[in-house]
Amino acid sequence: MRIILLEPNAVIAEALKGRCAQSQIDVDILSTSEEIEAVAGRDLTHYGAILVGSVEEPCGLIEELHASAGGTPIILLSDVKNPALAIRAFSAGADDFVVKPFNAEELKARILARSRRALGQASTAFKLGKLTIFYDGRDPEVAGERIKLSHREHAIFSYLAQNIGRVVSKESVYSAVYGSMDCEPFDKVIDVYICKLRKKLSDATGGQQFIETVYCRGYKMDKPENTVVQRLGGGGRKALTAKKKAA
Repeated sequence: MRIILLEPNAVIAEALKGRCAQSQIDVDILSTSEEIEAVAGRDLTHYGAILVGSVEEPCGLIEELHASAGGTPIILLSDVKNPALAIRAFSAGADDFVVKPFNAEELKARILARSRRALGQASTAFKLGKLTIFYDGRDPEVAGERIKLSHREHAIFSYLAQNIGRVVSKESVYSAVYGSMDCEPFDKVIDVYICKLRKKLSDATGGQQFIETVYCRGYKMDKPENTVVQRLGGGGRKALTAKKKAA
């Protein structure tokens, strides 16, 4: 998971980044006033969440972010419990209010829960063919056996799973994992990881394919042909027949 933190205090920002790293949350920091002022005009949809720290007029910034964040959860961090500030933040468009110091695992769970609701996925997991996908940070499983993914593989898999049935561009996948496209030939990097993911998923499921390459557009995670989708958790189990349409 990758999130963006708006925090002008460099010491606080690095401390929060270190705390999040222990829970496999990658953090991109914007700390200068110029960066923070310009953030509302950026495409932030590839981030798991936007954390607003000790900036001036946080509620005004949240209102601007809410209009351009494309549904990315916005979380206000506060040094103290402040119901009046929380109310103003929620009214401006914040999705959560978290008091520091926070538990990184709890923060991760809050972000994942908010993302599930935004995507209409009340369940915490579901089966896609033989594959069980979790929305709580765990690696996927087949028949109770974990498919071990590297940190980067898991980040890409999670991003595709959160956008299941939708085409996502290579650029957005790369940004969701690395945060920028300035350092490496992102298309080749993502191609390599997609190949590794396909092989691991295929080997574990007896040849089932889940990741489709959409020519000139990107990738899409989808159900294999003639499979049943089972949503697990969040109020029981519901089986949905999900036969793929013929191309």
